[in-house]
Amino acid sequence: MASARWSKVTWEVLLSQIFRPEQAFFFPHKIFRWNANGIYEDCFFPVPCRHMLGGEDLIGKSIQDVLPKDAGRTLYQGFRRTRETQIPQELQLVLTGEQETRVAVIRLFPFQQGVLGFVTDHFMDGRPALILTPQDPSLAFLKSSANL
Repeated sequence: MASARWSKVTWEVLLSQIFRPEQAFFFPHKIFRWNANGIYEDCFFPVPCRHMLGGEDLIGKSIQDVLPKDAGRTLYQGFRRTRETQIPQELQLVLTGEQETRVAVIRLFPFQQGVLGFVTDHFMDGRPALILTPQDPSLAFLKSSANL
């Protein structure tokens, strides 16, 4: 049975417990929540960005069904290792879209019975696809939570 999607507020509360405004450069562009079987349960895009593989259309699908064969195998192995060891993992996937190729740096964290994946997209030369600063309006919720 699929878990309910989280509200924007729930995502922002979680992120404000993890990140501070001055860490904007390391802030994820996309976040995914997988259940114990590697099925996409939820996603959140805290900053406006395009997802090469469909964003919210991924909900209910498995890692292997969504990604190209090699990338799906790599992510699923990292997902499984994270679940089994309860130790965060980091991996990189090279994803080729219709018009561009990007490197997705994915930080996997055990969370409840599943895994959270924090994704930061980079160009092939290593530059982040989005350069965030503490003043970015998308990160305003981090500033408001700084006084908690």
